[in-house]
Amino acid sequence: MPGDNRFISPEQMFADELSAVFVRWYEESDLDEREMGAVALTVIDGFCDTTVGFTPDFDLDDDDDD
Repeated sequence: MPGDNRFISPEQMFADELSAVFVRWYEESDLDEREMGAVALTVIDGFCDTTVGFTPDFDLDDDDDD
């Protein structure tokens, strides 16, 4: 059935969405593949370069091997 995404993994759905955006930008802008790739890598690096703050509620130096 067209439009039925029950059998498509989230990873594939994400890849399909990104591909659609790339095709649209490739067709409608003056950017070429390399420029688009460079911008995409910058965005991905910025998105993935996040840190998570963690404050433990226990002493990390406490070696309790009981």
